[in-house]
Amino acid sequence: MEGLPGLDPTQLTASFEPLFHAGNRMLETWRVVSEELMEFGKSRLTRNIEVGRKVARCGSLDEAIEAQADYARSTMQDYIAESSKIAELSTRALFESLSAWQPEKRASSTNGSPAEEAHSEERVAAE
Repeated sequence: MEGLPGLDPTQLTASFEPLFHAGNRMLETWRVVSEELMEFGKSRLTRNIEVGRKVARCGSLDEAIEAQADYARSTMQDYIAESSKIAELSTRALFESLSAWQPEKRASSTNGSPAEEAHSEERVAAE
């Protein structure tokens, strides 16, 4: 391989390592985002079924309208809260994957998950 220094496996591996590390970090964090979305969808479905039953049991039209209005208000609040949570997780995913390109971050990073690293950073900040 002396004749072709650009094809040295050690150099190739070293140049691809940040890319793989960043990709792994991004996939792990997006997995967390996906889990959050799944949980939110599950809670929304459960809540929709509950409200449907509540409206069906209402004795008057006014009662049904009030139940539906309460549901609409709580749904909007839930969606606003969830969108904030997803925006935060998405931003964290982007920054964590980009930080993998920084040499000092790669050298000091552990093989832990982003959630584990976030908890360790929170502990250091609390101390």
